[in-house]
Amino acid sequence: MPPPAATSTTRAVVAGPFGVGSSALNLGIGLGSRYGYGAGYFGGSSSVSPAFSLSYERGFRQLGPGVLGLGVFAGYQGASYDLGGNDKIKYSDVIVMVRGAWHYPVTPQFDAYGGLGLGIRRGAVSYSGPFFSDLASSSYTEFTNGLFVGGRYFFSESFGAFAEAGYDQTFLKVGLSLKL
Repeated sequence: MPPPAATSTTRAVVAGPFGVGSSALNLGIGLGSRYGYGAGYFGGSSSVSPAFSLSYERGFRQLGPGVLGLGVFAGYQGASYDLGGNDKIKYSDVIVMVRGAWHYPVTPQFDAYGGLGLGIRRGAVSYSGPFFSDLASSSYTEFTNGLFVGGRYFFSESFGAFAEAGYDQTFLKVGLSLKL
């Protein structure tokens, strides 16, 4: 009797759009805010701007079926409160982080990823108006961190879109991606 035929248990590996040595630049706009900006403390009307972000990432090392990417993130967001009677409070935040993410190639055009960020948040508060005339503006610097998951889809070899959900500067970011 002949020996049984060998069966193959290997699975096909998908080559995704982000690999070791590749670089990506993301330009995003964020919705929501991790920081409350004093919301609800004073009444009046408020407005919080969307967060604008720019990030760069480079594929660093193959890690299992995916790729470890390392990069930097910079973002800006502001808010203002009109308290009436010409009294206003303005907030601004600038965040700079180093980030690491693990990318999993889902299809040749789409990769899913998740990661961590560590960095610095530089915030400022300014007061204006007759009620706050004795208060000075202030600024502060503090360490910050982030946790995020996302995905990038490339419509062409070098142009795509991304979306991220998480806890860094905003809860949701969407934008454009360029492969460099």
